[in-house]
Amino acid sequence: MFDEFDREVYPPGKIIFKTGDEGRCAYLIEEGSVEVFINDGSGERILSVMGKGEMFGEIALIDEKPRTANVRALERTMLVPIQRQLVNDLLNKSDPILRHLVSILLERFRNLLSPSAPTLSKLQSKQRATLHGEATHKISLAHGLTRALARHEFQLHYQPICDLRDGLISGFEALIRWHHPKRGQVSPAEFMALAEQTGLILDIGLWTLERACQDWSSLRKLTHHEHPFVSVNLSACQLTTPSLVDDIKAVIHRHHMPPQELKLELTETVMVERPDEALVILSQLISLGSSLAVDDYGTGHSGLDYLQRYPIGTMKVDRSFAAYVVQSPQSREIVRSSIALAHSLGMNVVAEGVETEDVRQELLTLGCDFGQGWLFSKAKPLHELIAQYGG
Repeated sequence: MFDEFDREVYPPGKIIFKTGDEGRCAYLIEEGSVEVFINDGSGERILSVMGKGEMFGEIALIDEKPRTANVRALERTMLVPIQRQLVNDLLNKSDPILRHLVSILLERFRNLLSPSAPTLSKLQSKQRATLHGEATHKISLAHGLTRALARHEFQLHYQPICDLRDGLISGFEALIRWHHPKRGQVSPAEFMALAEQTGLILDIGLWTLERACQDWSSLRKLTHHEHPFVSVNLSACQLTTPSLVDDIKAVIHRHHMPPQELKLELTETVMVERPDEALVILSQLISLGSSLAVDDYGTGHSGLDYLQRYPIGTMKVDRSFAAYVVQSPQSREIVRSSIALAHSLGMNVVAEGVETEDVRQELLTLGCDFGQGWLFSKAKPLHELIAQYGG
């Protein structure tokens, strides 16, 4: 899960930390085992023995108090240190009430280390184990994200967006994939929200933009449209970053990309949460020559205000509606009215989730412009698309 240089190795009997030490990091046990003990008046008292996959030292890591116990290796043990800064970043982005509750729970947990502390019930132990497992998984994933860019674990796949009339490729949407060295493919649904919470989305988003613009000269040759484009998703965090416009300007200049061929996708939530900031930055992006698309239309706030307020050029109808236009009268009406609204505001429309010919034909009847889905192609890496369409 981690690189060799991320690990610390301790021989049997080696003290990892002792009571009173500064709690600068926690440890995840990758191999081996440790014992946690205290020295009370009668000598050493073993509190617990921990093995592979378990974490220790997290209490001092979070509340920044000195260690209250000793830990030593029982055998050759390999540990992954989890630095305090990572946890601080997560806590700083959390709700103040949650941070307060965490501090109370930590204090109660420390009290359990006293000789007179009562034994945990089976239910309490199970609840702690569940919470511990979830937290360990999330921290491990966040730790991996910080190194994934440097290790070239991210890859972009591109899904064709096709003209519904003839099925020819008009553009592509860039979709990030993470190939973890041990876990294999990690779903974007699993890591992108965490990237937002930790602020890592800024670096990941910039990498995605850079790679998409770098690949565009090759992708463009696969299109058959007078106005070809590649779409890149923007997060709420990126949209409120002061350097965003300059970053995008630098990237498209570096790769000699026509700015009008870059389409930036964002969700309704991004625009509704911080409307004034969004308007300023989106207007600046339009001034560069790029266009904007609202993604997953119909699944969020679905208010009309942002559609007339922001310079949006494309509406993307979510697959939860578009894929069911044939069998669901309700979905058909939602899609029909969305298309009519978009066209009345001068937007073109992309329907997601087009997986059958019947759906394509129905969308055409409703006046939809473009389609995206497995009927045309799954999202694929650049070399596979070139092999499929380049000949």
